[in-house]
Amino acid sequence: MRSGFMAHVTSLIKQSDLVIEVLDARYVDRTRNFNLENTVIEHGKKILLVLNKADLVEEKKELEEKKKKLEKETGGKVIFISALEKDGINMVRREMGNAGDKDGVTVGIIGYPNVGKSTLINALAGRGRGRVATSRKAGLTRGITKVKITEGIYLIDSPGIIPFKQEEYDLFLIDSKNPNQLKEPEMVAVKLIQLLGKEKVGKFYDIDEKITAQKDEEELLEEIAKKRKLLQKGGKGDVAKAAREVLERYQKHELK
Repeated sequence: MRSGFMAHVTSLIKQSDLVIEVLDARYVDRTRNFNLENTVIEHGKKILLVLNKADLVEEKKELEEKKKKLEKETGGKVIFISALEKDGINMVRREMGNAGDKDGVTVGIIGYPNVGKSTLINALAGRGRGRVATSRKAGLTRGITKVKITEGIYLIDSPGIIPFKQEEYDLFLIDSKNPNQLKEPEMVAVKLIQLLGKEKVGKFYDIDEKITAQKDEEELLEEIAKKRKLLQKGGKGDVAKAAREVLERYQKHELK
């Protein structure tokens, strides 16, 4: 991370009574920022890990196990939420209220682009208070901003953070990059099909099971292209367009 940016985030941590790290419940380890977690702990600040999009996780038992691991590693509390559906928001408010004293509380919030930071802030602030713009485009929050949640409770927001060496596939999975921002969408689509399983993807696009089983991931993309009439000259399936189609469906939560 850039040293100037890190100075801003360190300042945010120093000003805060509580630091909230927003994670994607589907990809907890991919969205954790271990350096910032360590900085919070080193400054003796309380940390609250908010696992957003928990409603999209099918294996609830694994999520509970992850919660215990996180609490042990960070010494902080873990809350499952769906910021979009406003589930779990009151629990977050309660933790914020308990973090300060009679003079009020300042809460810092950190997290990767598109894990749901802005949606969470808007859910906490409610109508009629300062609201933060939300978008599926990564990096919408440009600088440190302060939002009044209730009387005596203020929240400091920071820009989304992307480690320089993070792979495109990981950034796609956590919604930090959309298909149009990827340099190699076909490679990412192949990895995604491997993750989801060819059978599930083939069934989603109504491709015969026997054909799906016979094809590798790239060949399956060509079958998807034909099914969706994404064709090149000569009637051959356009794999590049099919890759974007699959990736877009996944990020819209239609293919999961």
